[in-house]
Amino acid sequence: MTQNFLATDTSTASSGGSSDGGRPQGRWSEYLATAGPLLDAMGDQVRDLIAELDEVRRSGATVFLAGNGGSASAASHLTQDLLKGTHTEGGRPLRAISLADNLSMLTAYANDCGYDRVFAEPLRLLARPGDRLLVISCSGTSPNVVAAARWARESGLRVLAVTAGTGGTLRELADLEVNTPTMDVGMAEAMHSVIFHFVTQSLRDSTAEPAHR
Repeated sequence: MTQNFLATDTSTASSGGSSDGGRPQGRWSEYLATAGPLLDAMGDQVRDLIAELDEVRRSGATVFLAGNGGSASAASHLTQDLLKGTHTEGGRPLRAISLADNLSMLTAYANDCGYDRVFAEPLRLLARPGDRLLVISCSGTSPNVVAAARWARESGLRVLAVTAGTGGTLRELADLEVNTPTMDVGMAEAMHSVIFHFVTQSLRDSTAEPAHR
């Protein structure tokens, strides 16, 4: 985990100064002071993501999600929220599928095709015109996520990327990027979680068209 470049300078603490940055209360105050500006900086991007996912719901398309490690858990959690958490009785469902959830499928593709193809290969078989791929990666450079994004872009699917720091390769491949402007992975993952819950709440609260029976 790298240092958050938006964090305040704690050099006085290491030199014996009076800063309380090393104490829990000081760290908490610093954390809060950092989180607010990060979230505020992403406001327009988050609103664009909500609009994109609302279009997925209205069109009856599917959004596929992928990520590694903590971002795999985030993809799984967001998939559950988009499918179940945004649905209201009589409303159109938001079709969401996590490509990171099937262990047998992941290991089969990793064994036969290589780990960098574990998302691109099932996406190639499942995706239809109009679908989206939502990838979550703090670095924006994970080979398997990048491979899926590249296949999606070349196949005419819109790519939605949730990143941090420089955005990595995903910034070049994404049609829409939500970027947390920090190099601190822990802080970025925390902000992604806040964003995803806000997106879910916003989609649930929005007026949904009647579902086709």
